[in-house]
Amino acid sequence: MLNDLLNPKNNLIQKEKIINFLTILLFCFYFFIGINIYKDYGFSIDEPFQRTSGYYWYIWIINNFFENYSNIESLQDSFNKMEWSSEMLEGTFLEYGVFFDLLAVIIEDQFNLKSYQDIYHAKHLLNFSFFFLSSVCFFYLVKFRFKNTLLPLIGTIFYITTPRIFAESFYNSKDIIFMCLTVFAIFFCLKTLKNYKIKNIILFSFFAALATSLRTMGIFIILLFIIFFILESFEIKNFFIKKINLVLATIFLYLVFTYILWPFLWTDPINNFFTAFQFFKKYQLGVSTSLYLGKYINTNYLPWHYTFVWIAVSSPIIYSFFFLIGSLNITYNFIKNFLEISINDYAKKLWKSSNEKIDLFILIFFMGPIFAIIIFQSNLYNGWRHLYFIYPALIYLIVYAINFLMKFNISKISKNSFFLIIIFLIIFNIFNLVKFHPYQNVYFNYLFEKNANNLFDVDYWGLGNAQSLKKILNNTNKTEKISIGVASFTPLAYSRYIINDKKINNVLFSGTTKKDQDYFITNYIYDRNPKFLKKYSISKKYKKFFTLKRGNIIINEIYKKK
Repeated sequence: MLNDLLNPKNNLIQKEKIINFLTILLFCFYFFIGINIYKDYGFSIDEPFQRTSGYYWYIWIINNFFENYSNIESLQDSFNKMEWSSEMLEGTFLEYGVFFDLLAVIIEDQFNLKSYQDIYHAKHLLNFSFFFLSSVCFFYLVKFRFKNTLLPLIGTIFYITTPRIFAESFYNSKDIIFMCLTVFAIFFCLKTLKNYKIKNIILFSFFAALATSLRTMGIFIILLFIIFFILESFEIKNFFIKKINLVLATIFLYLVFTYILWPFLWTDPINNFFTAFQFFKKYQLGVSTSLYLGKYINTNYLPWHYTFVWIAVSSPIIYSFFFLIGSLNITYNFIKNFLEISINDYAKKLWKSSNEKIDLFILIFFMGPIFAIIIFQSNLYNGWRHLYFIYPALIYLIVYAINFLMKFNISKISKNSFFLIIIFLIIFNIFNLVKFHPYQNVYFNYLFEKNANNLFDVDYWGLGNAQSLKKILNNTNKTEKISIGVASFTPLAYSRYIINDKKINNVLFSGTTKKDQDYFITNYIYDRNPKFLKKYSISKKYKKFFTLKRGNIIINEIYKKK
C-alpha cells in the first residue's frame, strides 16, 4: 500500500484523498492521546523558576501599562513567596525570554487557577498544544519540499514519536517551545526564499523574532536567510537589486518584532541584547560536571563529539543510518555543484533546483549550531536538550534519505521490504512510548539501554521524584511525620507541587544537609564528581526500599532507614 501511495504514476486524486484522510486521522488521534496523558508527567526542576520569571514580567507590564488592574496585589503577594523572586527583583536572570512563561501566567490569572496541580497541569497542556501545532507546521514544511507523497505523513510520525521529544513536549517549556517556534520560522523562511511575498515576509519575521525572544540562538535563522539571499544574488543577474528592499524590510520587521516580544529589551534594546547573548553563551546553573561515556567531565570543556554521541544514543539507531545517508548525499550535491561553478557561466549554481536549495538550507541549519558550539566551546549539560531546536532538521534529513533510497531502481519486493522497515520503525517507536511511559525522557536506544546508567546522566529533569514521593506517602499513615533527604543534585521538594495528597504536608524535606532521615531518594545526578562529595553518600544504616525503572534504566531509588 505504501509503495502504491508513494508511486507518482498512480491516480493523484485518489492518492491525495487517502493521504489527507490518514493525516487528519493521525492529528486527531495524536491530539486525543495528548489531552488524555498530559497529567501523567512529573515535575521538572526548571518549572518553579519559569513560573517566577513569568510572574515578574507580568507584574512589570501591569505596573507600567495597566495601573488600575484589580488583581495586582494578589499577584505581587504570590510572586514575593516564590523562589527566585528576590534574585529577579535584584536584576538577576532577567535575560531569559519570557513569551511562553508570560502566556502561562496570563492563563493562570485569567482562569483563576489556584492549586499547584491545576497551575502546572495547565502549563503542561499548553506546552503540548504548542508542540502539536508545530507538528502540523512540520507536516507542511516537509510537504513544501516533497509534494504529493506520503513522505510528509511519515516524517510527521517520526517527529511526534521520538521517545525523548514526545515526553519533553509536555513539560520542557524552554527547549521544546524554542524548537516549536523555529519550525514555524524555518517554514516561512523557506517560503520567503522561494517567493518574497509580503505575507511570507511578515510571518517569517514574526516567528524568527519570537524564537529569538525565547533564545538568542534564534538569530541564526535570520542570518541563514541573509546568507542564502547573498548566495542567490551571485547566481541570478539583478536579483540583489530587485530583492534588496524586501530583504531589508524583513530584517527591519524582525528587529521590530524582537523588540516588541522581548520585554528585557524595552529599556535598552542594543546593550541588553548583547548582554543576553553573552549571558547564554557561557551560562551555567550550578552544574560543572556531567556523566558522559562513563566519566565525569567539565561542562565547560566538552569533547567535540559530545552532541553527536548524545543524539545517536538517545535516538533510535536507524535514525543515525538515515541521517548519514541524507546529509552525505546533500553534501555531495553541494560539493559537485560548487566544483562545477564558473565565474562567467551563470547556468551553473550551488543548487540545481529550489529543492536542492531547501535541502542545503536544512543541512546547514542542523550542522551550523553544532559546529558553533564546538568552535566557541559553549557550555552544555543535560544531554543535547539545548540543541533540540535542530531536531526538526534531523527528521527532515531522515525523510530526505527515505526519498533518496526510494529512487533506486530496485525490485518491487525490495521496495516493499524497505517500507516494512519504515513501518517497523514507527511501531517500535510507539512500543517504546508505551514501555517508558511516562518517562520517555530517559530513553536510550537498545545498544546503550543496558549500560545507560553507567555511561550517562539519566533523569536530570527529576521527573521520577514525584512518583517516588507518592510511593513513600503510600507507605505512611495520615498523621505520620516523616523526613526525606536527597542524595543527588536534583531538588526533591519541588515535586510536592504536582502531588495531590494531603499527606505531603507531613513531609520534612531536608535536602542534603542532614543525614538522619527516614528516607533518602537519589536519581544519581550530581553537580560534581560524587567520589569527592560526601554529601551524596548514603549510610549503611539505610536499605534499598524501591527502584523506579523503565526497561533496563534506573530512574531513581529510595533508601529507607533499617
